[in-house]
Amino acid sequence: MSTTDKSNEVASKTPHRLALLPAAMFVVMMLAGLGVTVQSLRNVPESAWAGFTEPGKLLGGESTRQFTANLNDHFLPSHFFAQVERAVTWTLVGDTGAQVGTGCPDWFFLTEELESFPHPQQSAQARADIVAAVSKNLKAQGIDLVVALVPDKTRIEQAHLCGLHRSPLFAQRLSQWQTALTQAGVHVLNLEPVLSALPGERYYRTDSHWNESGSDAAAQAIAKHLKGGKLAASAVSPISRQTADRPGDLFRLSNLEGLPALLRPPVEQAQITTLAAAPAAPAADDLFGDAALPTVVVLGTSFSRTSNFVPFLSQHLGELVANLAKDGGNFEGSALSYLGSPTFEQTPPKTIVWEVPERMLQKPLSKAEQQWMRDLKLAL
Repeated sequence: MSTTDKSNEVASKTPHRLALLPAAMFVVMMLAGLGVTVQSLRNVPESAWAGFTEPGKLLGGESTRQFTANLNDHFLPSHFFAQVERAVTWTLVGDTGAQVGTGCPDWFFLTEELESFPHPQQSAQARADIVAAVSKNLKAQGIDLVVALVPDKTRIEQAHLCGLHRSPLFAQRLSQWQTALTQAGVHVLNLEPVLSALPGERYYRTDSHWNESGSDAAAQAIAKHLKGGKLAASAVSPISRQTADRPGDLFRLSNLEGLPALLRPPVEQAQITTLAAAPAAPAADDLFGDAALPTVVVLGTSFSRTSNFVPFLSQHLGELVANLAKDGGNFEGSALSYLGSPTFEQTPPKTIVWEVPERMLQKPLSKAEQQWMRDLKLAL
């Protein structure tokens, strides 16, 4: 066979081979998809398949829906595609989701602080009535209550809001609630003047909470209030201070934490302090029967569990402080839990510090708060 004949034969076979290419690619894609699906299904916990083979579910289509839901929840590429989508929306439009707003560069804020609620004055007054009733009950038992008002980050760090708008109607929100408590005979400490007078940044850039500078200043002000102006120590005694990466809660709420460094804002560098002999904050169940029972108990939210607040307070007071605050506890969470517990009934403290964030004051009352008002025989 001549060279020309061989070339013609190869050329005649090439179109047939190319025609098989789409089919081959389809088979490869199907096999790859099958492999990914099988591996994804292997990641589904056994408990998620409960009742899958029941005849009633098989005939009624429930098993099919269960299979689809399990596959969607554990499909391997889904996280990757979600991260790609998140990177694109952040890069193109600076999207941070509904719960987080962006201020000046690298500053994030909780949108709840900027939200107006229906009937704000009534809600704030109802919470003031709750605190007043609780204070009266505690006073009858010889227990002092001090309410510590924590101002919004959007109030203290207004210089970094840039395009974010904070309503001027919020300007008197703290002082009005402080006045309502004072008129009801409640000891209240508004931390706004303390934090406003503090130089530098008082709150984390990518977190809704105060940083260690703000936390320490607040703790010192509360300790001074409790001690009648006489502190055990004017400054804390740290074992060490270091700077470390600290992705804040707003960073996580924005779903930016898992993105590559080039596709997300920089992770905040924050001061992390280790205190000398800072008393550990015991859990509520550990307090009962403890001979060294703290005389001061802190109730409240994640502010009391962030940036060494309670260890700072303990250092400034010169005594052990029990931290019974709850992350996500809102206004009522930790107070309702502690004040209704056997621990409180049988081993009450001498002083309770109730930390209340400003953003909680005007929100509509929760069902738990409404029930609390009924239990306290307050008008809704």
